[in-house]
Amino acid sequence: MKHSYKVTIDIDPSADEPEVIIRAKEETDLVREIASFAKERMAKEQTGIAVSKDGITEEIDISDIIRIYREDRKVVVIAAGGDYQARYSLQEFEERLDRSRFLRISRSEIINLNRVSGFDMSFRGTVKVIFEDDSYSWVSRRYVNTVRLRLAKLASGGSIEQNGREKS
Repeated sequence: MKHSYKVTIDIDPSADEPEVIIRAKEETDLVREIASFAKERMAKEQTGIAVSKDGITEEIDISDIIRIYREDRKVVVIAAGGDYQARYSLQEFEERLDRSRFLRISRSEIINLNRVSGFDMSFRGTVKVIFEDDSYSWVSRRYVNTVRLRLAKLASGGSIEQNGREKS
């Protein structure tokens, strides 16, 4: 069965940012793949993220983020310039951030691999993450195998798709 596809580009000078809309009769593997590609590509373009500190909203560079975690129903961003609160959920951060640089290590934490100075795997059944500022965190037991597989894949030169599946 031959499929036909239509691609439309609508240039709107009043648009604040690019928006991708996929219109389909049903959600298929192809639709999910296109959406995943668009999200990943747009995330790579993003260089800053809005955060707040002492009630003042500012934008910090994504590369300055060390770790993001949930604490007492708030999302905290630890960055080179200090500690901030974010309006995004961890799920939204996970969708927005480049998976080749950021990694979820527990249900409540995402780390920036570029800000990690090492991993201590000498503890039985868990992994200690040591950051460049000498702070540390722990990979939850539930995520240990996933983290080890992703680190091995990244070390071998592979990358990780937005949905978390590895590709070579």
